[in-house]
Amino acid sequence: MSVAEILFVVAGLLLGLAFQGGMFLFLIPFAVVAFVLACMNRPRLAGPNAQQPATAPIPTIFKNRSTTNTPVITPTLQNEFSNAPRGMANEPEAALKVSQVWARANADINRSMTDMLLALKIVVPHVNSVIVFTQMENQKEWGIRNFANDKEISVNLRTRITETSGLLGQLFRSNVNRLLEGDLPGAKSVMYYVDNPAIKSVVAVPMIDHASGLRVGALVMDSVYPNAFNDMTANALKFIASAISMLDYKGFYSAQKHIALQQYGGLYSYLRKFFQNMSVKDIYKQIINYVKANMAYDRLTILAMDPGDDMNGRVVYCDGVDAEQFANKKFTLSDKGVFVLALMRNRPMERSFLPGFKDYLPRLNDSERKNLNLRQILVMPIAAEHGSDTAEIAICLESSSSMPYNDHEKELLKAFAGVAGFAYNRARKFELGCDQAMRDGHTGLINKKTMFEKLRSEKIRADRGKYSIGLLMMDIDHFKHVNDTYGHPIGDVVIKGIADTISKEIRSEIDVVARFGGEEFVVALIDTDADGMIETAERIRKSVEKLVFDVHQAEPLRVTVSIGAFLLTLNFNGDLEKAINNADQALYRAKEGGRNQVVQFEKQESEPVSV
Repeated sequence: MSVAEILFVVAGLLLGLAFQGGMFLFLIPFAVVAFVLACMNRPRLAGPNAQQPATAPIPTIFKNRSTTNTPVITPTLQNEFSNAPRGMANEPEAALKVSQVWARANADINRSMTDMLLALKIVVPHVNSVIVFTQMENQKEWGIRNFANDKEISVNLRTRITETSGLLGQLFRSNVNRLLEGDLPGAKSVMYYVDNPAIKSVVAVPMIDHASGLRVGALVMDSVYPNAFNDMTANALKFIASAISMLDYKGFYSAQKHIALQQYGGLYSYLRKFFQNMSVKDIYKQIINYVKANMAYDRLTILAMDPGDDMNGRVVYCDGVDAEQFANKKFTLSDKGVFVLALMRNRPMERSFLPGFKDYLPRLNDSERKNLNLRQILVMPIAAEHGSDTAEIAICLESSSSMPYNDHEKELLKAFAGVAGFAYNRARKFELGCDQAMRDGHTGLINKKTMFEKLRSEKIRADRGKYSIGLLMMDIDHFKHVNDTYGHPIGDVVIKGIADTISKEIRSEIDVVARFGGEEFVVALIDTDADGMIETAERIRKSVEKLVFDVHQAEPLRVTVSIGAFLLTLNFNGDLEKAINNADQALYRAKEGGRNQVVQFEKQESEPVSV
């Protein structure tokens, strides 16, 4: 015999003696203690798939929202997010684990409660049914949680007790601490039977929540015999009700603690992943993975501010209902949407809408499609710096459920946002440091070293794709005269203006431009031919020729550039330095020929022929 079984026997014996009355009444507390210890020592259900008894209602906290996850990924991040897991069809992965924990805890509590009710029915003479009522979703309504009675008697499990429910409804009143009736007129007084047996006696006491002190249910005993119960029975029932309430309370918080440990353990694992990642795009992916695995939603939208821009941002990811309308959509902090407002104020935002609401609340701005079925909004901003006025990222959850996101979900998401913000700040600074090492500080263009690295990568891709790369080497004409006449500050303005002009005349997402040194620039035109290369070079030359620099003199300053061009074809057998040198030779000829012109490299007779 196990320890739990021994304690159950002891509890039953003590309770049986207590109901004899007289000097044995003092045994009631000891019986309750023995019973609680027996419940705590019962073997737990094995495995996560244990089923809860049909009589027990599902805890409210474990009824999750349904989700509809059809991911729409922004074009610029398609490759980066292609390996991100898709959301669950109905519930996130973590919600399913939580459901299993609650079902297991509920089943354990219900089994112990059943034993307690059966013991009461055996010990107390003439008992017809012992029933536990507990709070439902509506706090002003109690439903049947568990019961023990003769099998031939049918209990209506859908019975609900409210303040207006006759005899038992009196237990909602704070001044009613027990009910004791010995000569009831009929079964309608108790309401919870299907076949309406002739109940004559009822004893009932309220169940008190140990945390709040509020009434959260009732313990009811009835009998078909008149005057079957007395004051002693009612007093004993108070102790039993307290034990049941404590059992429920301890079981609930034990399960809640277990869930919290699991979820914060998952948070810790993401913290480790964050420390392993050094790119901002990896941080985005981890944020998406975590939210999809732990939060229920019908639409998930991730917003991010553009790097180095305090006012503009875009949607980097959207998943779910009408996601295509948000994919890669741009916004500014002057937009009036609730998502943008949370980002701008660095403050979580939550909105709930009643069924039938007609006034749509914009998420980004008024141009978006209105969906009135999404009734819950939760926006959690992520700031790179603690205490910052604005945030850099926002996690935006929307749900069609009538249930708002609960406090636990919000606290969990807030804790994750803090971890993600730290990781984002670290990755951003790392990338900024790398970027600064790669770029010219004055123009923002990549430097000479980075240009050769990119050109090597592009040449490998060009050989695979069987296309050519056009190289343009350009130099500002008479730039020494500009510095000597107007000073180096004006010279810097000229260099920056020409760098910006070159960048506007090429394909920013494809071609590469670098400041090669001093007043020299190099452009790599990806996947072009000789005609396209010369056409682009001429377009750059003419755009520079049109530039006007105000030098605070009678005449504005105008400058020109000379450009040397070389087509890096598939059969070129020299190294990249040789290719750049060829473009430089063409530049030299452009300057010899009068400047402000484009000259394409032509092989001299003394040079070896490329195979």
